[in-house]
Amino acid sequence: MKMTLRQLEVFEAIARAGQVGRAATLLGMTSPAASMALAELEKQLSVRLFERVGNRLSLNAQGAQLLPLATDLLQQAQKIEGLFSGAASVLAGELKVGASTTIGNYLLARAAVAFGQQHNDAMVDVSIHNTQQVIEQVANFDVELGFIEGHCVDRRLHVTPWHQDSLKVFCHPAHPFANAVVNAADIRHQPWVLREEGSGTREYFVNAAHELGLHPEARFCFSTADAIKLAVKQGAGLGVLSDLALERELLRKELALVEVEGLALRRQFYLIRHKSRQPTALAEAFVGFCQNFFDIRSPF
Repeated sequence: MKMTLRQLEVFEAIARAGQVGRAATLLGMTSPAASMALAELEKQLSVRLFERVGNRLSLNAQGAQLLPLATDLLQQAQKIEGLFSGAASVLAGELKVGASTTIGNYLLARAAVAFGQQHNDAMVDVSIHNTQQVIEQVANFDVELGFIEGHCVDRRLHVTPWHQDSLKVFCHPAHPFANAVVNAADIRHQPWVLREEGSGTREYFVNAAHELGLHPEARFCFSTADAIKLAVKQGAGLGVLSDLALERELLRKELALVEVEGLALRRQFYLIRHKSRQPTALAEAFVGFCQNFFDIRSPF
């Protein structure tokens, strides 16, 4: 077979970028050369790998089948080069990580900076979305590692318990429930300010509330913690967020906690990886770094 690693590299770049021109720029080559490499690969395999949708190229069924195999082969080739480069102990390159909102904003942003300060030739690119979007990123090979707050049942992915966190119910400091202990009946008809659908924070809270016979009504929904806190400060209702997101406002007494009897909101964070993707040395190093950085006792 005359298929080359360069052809696979071009194919993977086009799959990620959606355009030949953008892929060529990423690879430091001309657009005609990238187009020729893709044409040669399709000729070698006797199949088309993309369909044109508007001004973008989208993977067809054959292309989607090839992408994880090509990614794995290219990673193995990089490992071989690194092994004999004389610099195998030096961590370098870019690691793409997806993180759900709480983890990304309050944990991984700090960890990525600290890791980069230790390893000058390495960069951790953290994209922050809700849990469902991070799952899709890992499943589609857009990122190598995913850190999520909700459950993942995608059979293509390895799911490992990672860190732990607590959710807190909170309100305006002048609310009747401020700094009080209440029961389920007390809050049954209260309006709530919650994260959007697909959020791990929302999923966990709603499931825990259902176990108490509560069915919280979302009066307002927002995709960021700051928007939720602002709405609660305006008296829009009760909110639920990680204690990581509330530390500053509670210290300043801009918000107040509400303790709900029987409502257990201690939750698990998870690390997810694609089963068909071999872990890179950079990914393994970052996972280990995070374990020490956050003093995580449970194994990955």
